[in-house]
Amino acid sequence: MSTKEIAYSIIDQLGEEELLGFIALFHRVFPPKTDTDTTDERCAAFERMKNVCRYIPDLDEKSELDEYREEKYGK
Repeated sequence: MSTKEIAYSIIDQLGEEELLGFIALFHRVFPPKTDTDTTDERCAAFERMKNVCRYIPDLDEKSELDEYREEKYGK
């Protein structure tokens, strides 16, 4: 039996009052993630991506795209 399965079986055996105590205890130790946590992570990831992007002078996007399509699809 895996560790998670053991933990699930223990929790499954708890009564309603015991579950409330369990939640109160572990809520302080492992607070649930909120939407703002996820939003902050996404914003930080987006900022890291923006820092990777660089301007390339004298880049002709149309000819690069045409060249790529020619190599990829032979058109």
